[in-house]
Amino acid sequence: MPIESATFDADGVVRTKGLVITNIFALQEQIMDHGVDMWGAPATGLPLHTNGNLGVDLLQVQPGDRFPVHTHPGDHLLLCLKGSGTISIGQETYEVKPGDLYMVPGLVPHAVGAPVDDVHILAAFGSPHMPVDSPGRMALCDWDGSLVQSAIYAD
Repeated sequence: MPIESATFDADGVVRTKGLVITNIFALQEQIMDHGVDMWGAPATGLPLHTNGNLGVDLLQVQPGDRFPVHTHPGDHLLLCLKGSGTISIGQETYEVKPGDLYMVPGLVPHAVGAPVDDVHILAAFGSPHMPVDSPGRMALCDWDGSLVQSAIYAD
């Protein structure tokens, strides 16, 4: 069987025979123009793929911005694509850099942040998948997982 080369369109996407191939490096440049404001966090999200259960989005956190402590209804993987950043779990904060992949189990309180001097871009793979602007995507909580009305941030 011959191997076909993927020819990406101007948006960095190939659509053929029910298959969609997305080049996430090409799409990083589009997040500012086509991204959606995220619910509950100062970040921009660009939806890439979803089948209603599993999905992936690009997330961009501007220098110095951070997500409040929150949970998601399901597990998700975060892949750092550009810039350094942080992931906080259990009130411990860890630095991440491009190429780092980490899994956050569902309902585990965590927070993500960008340093003051760099944009932080992540690919977020999650199940169940919800739109980036959906209030159901994440719930604000404290470090014990109890829901809160006001955002709490990692130190």
